[in-house]
Amino acid sequence: MNMQWLDRLIKALVAVVLLAGGGGLFAFVLGWQGKQLFGWLTGLRYSALDGSVLAAVFVLAALYLLATLIKERQDEGSIIQETDLGQVEVSLKAIVTLVKRAARDLSGVRELSPVVRVDPKGLDIQVTAQVDAGLNIPALATEIQQKIQNYLLETVGYPVHRVKVDIKDVRPEPKARID
Repeated sequence: MNMQWLDRLIKALVAVVLLAGGGGLFAFVLGWQGKQLFGWLTGLRYSALDGSVLAAVFVLAALYLLATLIKERQDEGSIIQETDLGQVEVSLKAIVTLVKRAARDLSGVRELSPVVRVDPKGLDIQVTAQVDAGLNIPALATEIQQKIQNYLLETVGYPVHRVKVDIKDVRPEPKARID
């Protein structure tokens, strides 16, 4: 489920609130009395519903932002390999990019969305793909698996335990335009 629109909305809301708060504080420091603003804020005390709704929106937005920050921090992972000269650390984000690059040149693959996890046996990769119509899907899926496994072993030097391929959409070739 794609929640990017909610992330953007909440980040925009927080940015507007911070901008307004910073601008108001700056104006207050420069001599603005802010009677209307203070009157409105103190009036929220007498209108419990309005004040509660506004406070709940701010608290929920802040909790959501904190949760996304914690999730992003947890999602950041890496693999570490020991070499003669020391450690080599490759982020899972970099491996996702390498997986996309590996399948980019395969004929019939339109779009690829990988998820990479580290398993004690090696990398566990789940790929959701959109492919062209009219192809042998099991053969293409096997080709995707082999290409990813070989490319990662060649570039990162880390074993790949499993590559699961989910074909989520089959698209026909775009028709050529005749001008």
